[in-house]
Amino acid sequence: MSTVQPRRPRQGGRHPDAVEVVVRLTVPALADLERIRDKGDRQIVRMVLKKMLVIQRNPEVGAPLRGGLAGFRKITVGDRHWRVIWRVTHEDAGKVIIDVAEIWAIGSRSDAAVYAEMTERVATLRKNPRTVSLAQTIEELGKIAYGIVPQSELSPSEEAIADWLVNVLVSVVGMPESEVIKLTPQEAESLWGAYTRRRR
Repeated sequence: MSTVQPRRPRQGGRHPDAVEVVVRLTVPALADLERIRDKGDRQIVRMVLKKMLVIQRNPEVGAPLRGGLAGFRKITVGDRHWRVIWRVTHEDAGKVIIDVAEIWAIGSRSDAAVYAEMTERVATLRKNPRTVSLAQTIEELGKIAYGIVPQSELSPSEEAIADWLVNVLVSVVGMPESEVIKLTPQEAESLWGAYTRRRR
């Protein structure tokens, strides 16, 4: 099994300055998916993974849950018999804000079983549970997930804009920081290069 990673998220709705959304599964949610696979429901597993890609594009799809599950959302899968339940948290990587669509449960709606299981998980799992990335999950599932490709997760050391570049775009060029951190490193370098050429 792939390595799970502890996180320190700030909980809440979608962050207006988030530069990307990543999907991560709690360890129990990954076990849900593996259980569905082991029962031979490979098509359901593929449909669930595709819904996770939808959540990655927009973590506010589906419907909000209420009561003891307030703060979580649900989305239906396939014939509307299956549910994926998640919440949105935020991570800070320096000044880069990342929304995390954190999958907590995958299950059948029959007799509201998935909601009962979810309520128990909320009560027993720690506030910041260990998670596995969607990319790791797809890799572990192997052939069953063939052709399902998540958006790449941001690697702050490799893809975040360098601090000096953020500083010059804000202080010298006069761009709002909230706009600068949404740029890719290539876009930021291109803007700085264009600015310095104009100044000559």
